[in-house]
Amino acid sequence: MRTPTPADADDLGRVHVRAWQAAYRGGLMPDEYLDALSESARATMWRQSLENEPRPRPRSSRLVAEADGGAVIGFIVVGPAGTDPDAEIGEVYAINVEPEHWGTGVGHDLLEAGMAALVVHGYAHAILWVHPDNARACRFYEARGWVDDDVERRQEVLGVDVAETRYSRPLA
Repeated sequence: MRTPTPADADDLGRVHVRAWQAAYRGGLMPDEYLDALSESARATMWRQSLENEPRPRPRSSRLVAEADGGAVIGFIVVGPAGTDPDAEIGEVYAINVEPEHWGTGVGHDLLEAGMAALVVHGYAHAILWVHPDNARACRFYEARGWVDDDVERRQEVLGVDVAETRYSRPLA
């Protein structure tokens, strides 16, 4: 695991789009939205974030996993829950893995690295939000000690309104 650089933007855009298209197809997000996702547009978003971030967000981390050849095959973004950088609870904002690498341990390793980063940042507890009908993701989190809190919300995620359920777990 390592911190991404602007040179990783194209790989991050590819991973982001392919993971969303595989994970959210079939009713979790509109197929026409998923079909319209652009790897280059998502890479531009990542490049701008990695190059132009006005200041690092306190107590947050972005990490990537690489294949043997060095290509990014997954990422995780963690930091304070909500908008308060002094929050007592950390949050997994995003975790995505190239679909061809699902089930290989990459997601597990990213999640472990993200939780370790949250501990380093001083959090003792963490949350994440997942689509309630994303059975694969729910099983993944539950197998790693995350618990469905029975808290739901609707959230705009990069231009699409989605249902989300909160999961949590202690970090110690």
